[in-house]
Amino acid sequence: SLKSFTEKERDVIPQASIHWEKLPWLWKQIESLNANAAVKTAMQLTIISIHRASVVANMSVDQYDPETGLWLIPKKARGQSGAGHMKSKREFAFIVPKSFRTKLNAILLTRKSSGFMFSIDGRKPITPETLRKNFKKFDGITTHGFRNTFKVWAKEHLIDDFLADSYADHSLNGLDKAYRRTDMLD
Repeated sequence: SLKSFTEKERDVIPQASIHWEKLPWLWKQIESLNANAAVKTAMQLTIISIHRASVVANMSVDQYDPETGLWLIPKKARGQSGAGHMKSKREFAFIVPKSFRTKLNAILLTRKSSGFMFSIDGRKPITPETLRKNFKKFDGITTHGFRNTFKVWAKEHLIDDFLADSYADHSLNGLDKAYRRTDMLD
């Protein structure tokens, strides 16, 4: 259509990110951060999972299996708030690495009554803004920037674009959207 030729493309402003080789440094900085253990663990899970801040902040205890490490983020129901759900509106399964489960399981033991994995007051989840503000302390890094960090790492390690996009829960297009329906959990 004529409109598509005349519309100005929106400006894309890249989110501040960190190169993947600097992640061990950032991990140590988070460990020494003067913050609640739940906040620090949520920050680290954001790095590992590359999920959006709202998904991590609103993680509920019933979404996580401490034995298998499976974090199952439910599909967003029609009319439901987007907080804690994937932007794609699909169910998403993530296996928390064994090396991080001990830390996450320790948080879980203190959170069962609140219903939220990451809570400071025991009643409601931490806010996505809490994660964002704490990451900004480190060279202005954004939580969304970890998605770029991961994509750079994947490119540099010759990871298939489809696999990288699936891990990041990016929307599929064309034939990928029509035919690639596996969850790639294995």
